[in-house]
Amino acid sequence: MSDSYTEKLRQYADLVVPFTECPFGEPIHDCPFIVFHRIGDESKQIAEINLHSEEELDSLRAFHRACMQKYINGEWETKASKKTVS
Repeated sequence: MSDSYTEKLRQYADLVVPFTECPFGEPIHDCPFIVFHRIGDESKQIAEINLHSEEELDSLRAFHRACMQKYINGEWETKASKKTVS
């Protein structure tokens, strides 16, 4: 296993996807995950989870859950993702 696989990463596994890309396509302009998307390396993006406090991660989790709820409620449409499936 990778050195970056930690208990914290397991605890915050639900943040892996938003750390690597927006699951709803293009993120909104004030999305706090954009800084992680800019890293551009999936392993490094995931490793970032280990570098943040639980308070920061809980805040990011709350933001992501609120964003998901807005998407589910139809408050905005999915935009095209920057990544394409081969």
